Amino acid sequence: MEKPFVYANLAITLDGKIASFDREDFSLGSSADRLEMDRLRAGADVVVWGGGTLRTARHPARVREESLVRERVERGVAPHPANALITKSGAFPDELPWFSADEIERFIFTAPEGASRLEGARDAGAQIIVLDEADSLARQVLAHLGERGMKNVLIEGGGDLVWEFARYIDEFHVTLTPWLAGGSDAPTLMDGPGFRSGEFLGLTLVEVRQEGDEIFLRYARKPE
Repeated sequence: MEKPFVYANLAITLDGKIASFDREDFSLGSSADRLEMDRLRAGADVVVWGGGTLRTARHPARVREESLVRERVERGVAPHPANALITKSGAFPDELPWFSADEIERFIFTAPEGASRLEGARDAGAQIIVLDEADSLARQVLAHLGERGMKNVLIEGGGDLVWEFARYIDEFHVTLTPWLAGGSDAPTLMDGPGFRSGEFLGLTLVEVRQEGDEIFLRYARKPE
């Protein structure tokens, strides 16, 4: 089976943070960045989040721009992309709107320990997939999504999830915003254990544009 096209989209501060140290919800980007997010979501078959991103966002990833919703419907696809959640623990407050958004196809990838906590989500229509913890998380998720006909997979964070998928991401879309956050514990575009010196992931700049005080960057991953 051919690997889906995988692309990531994140807004970062000038010092590389995607959120504050307390992970409180705060929109880094302007209306131009939000439109860019909608455009990238509109081209996706599925949007993938980690558990921390859902705990902050609470609501599912939707396309908010009505013209882009109409374009999706005209293409014969659902108004909004499917949502996929990756969580080891499966521990979430019951009242999160994501779990009751039955108009959006939802997948939850979890470990065996998390599956027992997600029966309510299954009852609400989400599909639960238990991953093999001995195998690559990203490889398994992409294989499952590919088997379901999803050819365009959008990763929206957080930083640990980007790390898990780093070697599978074909393009990185990054909005550089005019903020400084600081904080050694604040999440960055890519967290995780990190690469050793000399083993960094190489990228090629494909596109750059400026809108107001923001810079929109698109990088392609160099072949290894």
